[in-house]
Amino acid sequence: MSRTLYRTIFWGVLLALETTTALWAGPVLTLTPTGALSGGPGDTVGWGFQITNDANYIEITSASFCLSPWPGCASPTTGSFTDFISGHNDIIVGFPGDTDDPATVEQPFDPIAFTGIGSFAIDPGAAIGAADIGAIVLTYNVFDADPDDSGANTLATDQVLTADASVEVANSIPEPATFGILGLGLAGLAAIARRGRRGNL
Repeated sequence: MSRTLYRTIFWGVLLALETTTALWAGPVLTLTPTGALSGGPGDTVGWGFQITNDANYIEITSASFCLSPWPGCASPTTGSFTDFISGHNDIIVGFPGDTDDPATVEQPFDPIAFTGIGSFAIDPGAAIGAADIGAIVLTYNVFDADPDDSGANTLATDQVLTADASVEVANSIPEPATFGILGLGLAGLAAIARRGRRGNL
């Protein structure tokens, strides 16, 4: 066999492997604006998301914030997580080319509209510097068509999609430098008010 034939076979096999890997990549979850959140004791923070899909249709069914690898899912210690997806959001992600259910779906975190993945209420008594480090875990089902259509067949259930996530308890009291800036601003306002009074005399 000639070197040219070997090279042709080698590159053909490599291209086939790359194509197969791309076809089976599955959906990708990105937390927005970031997976690492912080807030003071008593604050509520949360995650928005972007999900990109590459094949079939998926319907996200639930969300969890887990400190241990799935399926262990140890609960957080500095507060409590509320799942917005199972109770408020019907999230269907299509595949490339679908105009009704696009292959990329995103939602910002909004605790009033219950959009995004969910909220995390930091305990009022949580210690400053304490942190929960784990992952957001989404479960989803796979369909061969839009699951809202009557002819859709279920291909797989209870699949798992994860992204690293953490919540740190931060000091919500302004730093000393912030007090200094605030003081300068108030002094400037007082000076402007004095000048205004002199001009009116």
